[in-house]
Order: sequence, then C-alpha cells, then structure tokens
Amino acid sequence: MTAIELGDRNDIGREEFTEGYGIRDGFNRSGLAHLMALSGQNVALITVVLIWLFGWLRWPPLWRYGVPALLLLPYLALVGVSPSITRAVIMGFTVLAALALGRGRPDPFGLLALTAVVCLLLFPLWLLDIGFQLSFLAVLALTLSLKAAGKLPERWPLWLRLALVATVLAELGTLPVIAATFGQLPVVGLPANLAAGAVMTALVPLGFLAGLLGPAAAVINPLVELLAALLLGIVKVFGQAPVLTWGQVSPAGFAAYAVCAAAGVLWLWDRVRLRTVLGVALACTLLTVLPGKLHPPREIVYLDVGQGDATLVRLPHLTVLVDAGGSVGSDYDVGGKTVVPALRALGVRKIDVVIGTHADTDHMEGISGVLRALPVGELWIGQRKTDDPVLTAVLGAAQEAGVPVREVRRGDQIASDGVSLTVLWPTGQVWSTEDNENSVAVRLESGSWHTALLGDLPDPAEHFLGLGHLNLLKVAHHGSRFSTDAELLRETAPADAVISVGRNTYGHPNPEMLTRLTTAGAKVWRTDQQGTIRWPIP
Repeated sequence: MTAIELGDRNDIGREEFTEGYGIRDGFNRSGLAHLMALSGQNVALITVVLIWLFGWLRWPPLWRYGVPALLLLPYLALVGVSPSITRAVIMGFTVLAALALGRGRPDPFGLLALTAVVCLLLFPLWLLDIGFQLSFLAVLALTLSLKAAGKLPERWPLWLRLALVATVLAELGTLPVIAATFGQLPVVGLPANLAAGAVMTALVPLGFLAGLLGPAAAVINPLVELLAALLLGIVKVFGQAPVLTWGQVSPAGFAAYAVCAAAGVLWLWDRVRLRTVLGVALACTLLTVLPGKLHPPREIVYLDVGQGDATLVRLPHLTVLVDAGGSVGSDYDVGGKTVVPALRALGVRKIDVVIGTHADTDHMEGISGVLRALPVGELWIGQRKTDDPVLTAVLGAAQEAGVPVREVRRGDQIASDGVSLTVLWPTGQVWSTEDNENSVAVRLESGSWHTALLGDLPDPAEHFLGLGHLNLLKVAHHGSRFSTDAELLRETAPADAVISVGRNTYGHPNPEMLTRLTTAGAKVWRTDQQGTIRWPIP
C-alpha cells in the first residue's frame, strides 16, 4: 500500500512471492509496474471521489473543483516530487482550476505542452529521465482514446471500449522506450491491466482514506486488505506469463517506430486504410529484423559488473556466458539486476552454456539470477565443492530450472560456426585448497585468432596451460599481482589485454602487473574505465 499510495517501493522490493520470484519482478513481467509509479491514475481516482462527494453535498463549482485542486499541492508534498506525479498534479490542478472558474476543460495538447514546459523549467534534466519520458508519451498516446474507441463496435459499452484502447495506446506509446530501457515487453499487459485497473479503482481511494484515518480505519481495513491481496494475486498470476525479450533499439528502430506510429494515427483520423498501416508495419519490421539475421553477431562481450567477472561469447548458433559477477558482503543481485538486463539489451534470449569458473562470490554468485531468468542449456563447473554456500546456491538454482550440470576437465570442448572453446584447466586429478587455483580456464580459437579466459588462476598454474600465442588476453584475477607474470606474457605475446575490474580494496589492477603488460607491448582495456567492452571475433 505504501508503494501504490506513496510511491515508496523500498519495502516491496525485498518481498518475494516464492524463492527467486520477487514481487517487483512480478509487477514488471505482468506490465503492471506503473501501478507503483505515482501518476495520473492516483490523482484521477482520488479527485474523482472528492468531486463526487462535494457534488453530492451540492457545493457550487468553485468549491467542488477548487478544493480538490488545492488538495493536490499538499498531496505532492506528501509523496515527493517525481516526474510522473508532478506531471499529473500540474495537469490535474490546471483542469480543476479551469472547471472551478467556469472556463471549461483546457485543450489537451496545450495542457500537455504547458505541463512539459513547467516541469523542464524547474528540472531541466528530467528530459533524460525515463519516468518523465514514459509519463508524457503515455498521456500523449491517451489523447487518441476517443478516436480509437470509435473504431470498435458501437454496441460495446463506451467504458469498455475506452478501457481497452487506453491500455493498448499507453503500451504502444511507450513501447520503444520500454523496449530500449528494460530489454523486455510483457505479453499479457492488456488483460493484466484490465483486471488490476478494476481493483485499483476501489483500492486507491480506500487506501488513501485508511491512511488519513489511521487507527480509526479499522472498519475499512479488512476491505483494503482484501483488495490488496486480490491485486497481488493478479500480479502473481500474470507475472508468471512469458515476456517478449528485446534487444537494443537502434536509431533505425526508433525511426521505423515513428513511421508506424504516424501511419496508425492517420488511420485513426481516417486518412489511410487499415491495410496500408499493416503494410507499413510489415515493411518496417522486415527492414529492422533482416540486418541482424543477415549478419548475426560474432563477438566477445566483457560485461561491466564492477569488481567481478562476466564474459559473453556470442556466435550465430552458440551463446556462452562465463561467470556472472557477484557482490561480496552485499545482498545486491548482480546476476538478476545487472547481467540479465545487459543480456536482454544485447538480444540474448537463451544461453547454451554457462561456465562458473570457481566458487568465488564475484564470479559465481550472479549465475543463480541468470539461471532463473533465462533458458540455459548446460552449466559447466570445475570442482564440485559441498561446503561452499555460493556454489550450493548456484547448483540449487540449476536444479530448480532443470539445467544439467557438467564437471569439465582439460580437453572438454564445444565448437560452432568455425569457433572452438576448449577447457585447459582443471585436470581434475589433484585439487588445491585455494579456489583460485581450481579455476576453469578456456581457450577460444577462430582460425588463426586466439584468446583465453583464465578465471582467477595465479601465475604458477598459468604456466601449465600451454596457451601459446594469443591475440587477446583476458587478464586473470582482475589484474592481481599474483597473475599474468612476465613469463606468461612472453609465451602469449598478446596485442591486447582486457581487465574486468571495479572499485575494490585489493589494489586491482596491480601497478606492477600493468607495467608488465605495457612492457610486453599489450594495449590495456579496462571495464572500470571503458565500461562494457565488445570485441569482434574474426
């Protein structure tokens, strides 16, 4: 209720329906996340109740509309300033003030433009805020509601037609921004919003009244509790539906969307036929889909996960994720909140192989979130420890997701599209008491081009791998002084070296190690300086 009424989502962000299925994730997957972002819905539901009450009391228009308008100001102070609620309050105040003064309803486009100008004069950087963009795009799309409702059968009740088209228009209006930002689109948004909207109509005003009454709300609290439970039930059910994953939206993608949107608006205004709109949409879809199909990715992506490792190998018919980061001493889910969104932004819908190099938190912890969020073909590990909580959690997540686990050894290999990925370590014969020395190390070969991923292997173990020449070296152990010694650099002679590192207290990357790389003639690339690094595979 604090999330819905006041926009405070801190507590609900820690709640789960079941293990690994958070309530906020359910809201996102069902297309109902906007219910926790205070906006016009809250303002409308509360003010409509007040207007009806004051009308029943036979107050004159000045008081009937003026009092709710004035009450919006302390409401904004109560919930705090944010783009969506500020936009809603300014628009609501203007409309109510116009009605109170007998000036009628303002022109919607003029009102929207006025509100945008006021918001940006007060907070110019809101122009780059996702909440500001979504709020105004949704309202702009909703201005077409009457035109869209007119395209549905007239025998349907107007309220039903408006409810249907409002949800569709809001989703279509915000589609490119949501796809580009979150990398996924809910496929059950329409039925979920229709069901949740009916509950919210009663829940928002009753919940707000309960909050104002405090202890005196004991009479209506059971009803509020019932409605809140019903809303959570809707979120839980629809949140388990599949989502449509989406990759990056390029400038060409935004241009294609704009063309389709213009065609749709012209159809609503009876300027073009429906078949023309469908033809435009089909043509734009083909033009944006074909390049990726004709030139599928061949690259290594070193994800920026802070102090940790997460590397993605992308080929036309093979996707391999090596480690997924982690957060030492924190409950932040790097896998679910950083790696998974990055994978979705890259258009990754499934992973063939996930490799957990070793049981250190900053390498393996995030794999659990990946296993829960995406289909995975197989999980590769080196040493199967029975007393490590991080590895135990990952193996538990794999079991829940039905992902087979394979203990790999030197010589194990997978190949696709002219590229081979070969395990160089561990041999599995003798295990060290140090996790780093048991790291899974792999060598990737594409013709005469070679690279290697070494986990956290220290320099004594590196010498037993037989790496040979490497064009690109993924530096082991985040640039520790105990890895990548001069002998290894003489053997591999890499032209480039990538270091996955973030803010830390370990002194990574070590200055002496950086000097060794420079002396060997390798150009250094660091995720803490360049962010995510994308490297093409020849």
